[in-house]
Amino acid sequence: MATIKQAKIKNTRELAEANKGSAVVLAKGEALMLTAGLAVPATSATVRATLLGVCNQNITAAEALTRVSYIVPSDEDTFIFSTTNNSNPTHNGQAMVLSNSTNVNNTGTTSATGIVVQVEPFGVAADRLIIGKFVTI
Repeated sequence: MATIKQAKIKNTRELAEANKGSAVVLAKGEALMLTAGLAVPATSATVRATLLGVCNQNITAAEALTRVSYIVPSDEDTFIFSTTNNSNPTHNGQAMVLSNSTNVNNTGTTSATGIVVQVEPFGVAADRLIIGKFVTI
């Protein structure tokens, strides 16, 4: 499974916790959004106002955990993201939306509702990986 991995960590990593539904399955390394006051896996509809951060633990449906730990992204943090299409250096600086909780939809155009900005490709184009930052404003 693809995950979002932190590539550059600022001097102090900020972790936080949020409430989650009792049967919600979460995986370390997936983006989280807030829906009805609960943390859930991010979707293509995730916008800046609902983005929480990156899940910092695996939680199965059988576990009775009602809170989840997540990494709060800062402007200085970069992450390695999986992408829908081959990576491309001409996409540097473009704002992109998520395809799902672990993939960025890199279409080659900037989205007004984009929550990830590509810094540069990571690896070869066919790896479909980029280094990017979450838009935190």
